[in-house]
Amino acid sequence: MHYFVILLLFIMPLNTCFAHNKTLVIASSEGPPHIMNGSHHGIDLDIAQAVLFKLGYAVKFEFPGLARGKHLVISHKYDAITPIFWQQDEQGFYTSDPIVQYKPTVFSLKSNKLNPTTLSDLKGASIATFQGAPGYFGQDFKLLANTPKYQEMVDMSVLSELLVKDRFDYVVLDKYIFYYYFRLKNHKRDTSVFIEHNLIPQVPASIGFHDKNLRENFNKELSLFYHSKAYFKIIERYIGMGLIE
Repeated sequence: MHYFVILLLFIMPLNTCFAHNKTLVIASSEGPPHIMNGSHHGIDLDIAQAVLFKLGYAVKFEFPGLARGKHLVISHKYDAITPIFWQQDEQGFYTSDPIVQYKPTVFSLKSNKLNPTTLSDLKGASIATFQGAPGYFGQDFKLLANTPKYQEMVDMSVLSELLVKDRFDYVVLDKYIFYYYFRLKNHKRDTSVFIEHNLIPQVPASIGFHDKNLRENFNKELSLFYHSKAYFKIIERYIGMGLIE
């Protein structure tokens, strides 16, 4: 009898540890360095995976696109989707706290000594950004899009190099995307040649879960992970060191 009790006490913690030993399917849509379909999954997905792993879950990522992915979560064909922006809770869809802040940034060359304090100060300057940017950055930016020296690029990977070559006065792009492509072949590449002008509000990216209790547990674990060294190591994996406040 004593042997049975000791054995039971030994087994119980193991059962607790693997209580959530299941694989969650998370929907997304590829966009480096935040979301990537490969051995490294990108900033957003690596953070999601790390937190869920601490809760005892394995994770599988699928890439059906964000709009379709949300419907698949609500219908419980997928367990979650990320990234989502400004989504409210609804039946079968529960939004987490932000896992990462997207940082729309206006970049210029330090050597040009430009010092805009508002988006309106960019009027008349040459501006390069990604395709569809006016739909994200508000009315003041839409006014800039109607100026002769404004240009949108289909390929975001070229934007940092165009600025280095002084082809434009400003490049407007998410901070992590800009530095990811700038440092793609060399994580130690010097970024001091740029000035960052923070003229556009940050955008919080979250996860949408089908299960409300899972969302609550995720938020609790995320609050601990968010300020850990492991969190910042994930970001540095994609953009190198020295760029995170």
